[in-house]
Amino acid sequence: MVAITKVVRRISKTLFFILTSVIVARLTGSPERWFNHDLAVRMATFFYGNGEIGADNFYTLYFYVSVATVFTLTAIIYVSTMTLIRIKRK
Repeated sequence: MVAITKVVRRISKTLFFILTSVIVARLTGSPERWFNHDLAVRMATFFYGNGEIGADNFYTLYFYVSVATVFTLTAIIYVSTMTLIRIKRK
């Protein structure tokens, strides 16, 4: 019975993380709107080289920045929520 409880808690935590990441991704929107274009140009130059900056590289860069931002924010929200739940239980 204890093993089933652990499995259910882990599944619920995983589902909570996934749901939170979907919500954060929807709320942040497109990275073209909130990410500085000049910083994107500098990052693309650093990663791809001076002559290799094209539209496809920009979309790839925006995608990676968006994923990193969403998962960072989701991890912060997740850890904060789990800490609050742990404090509330005691």
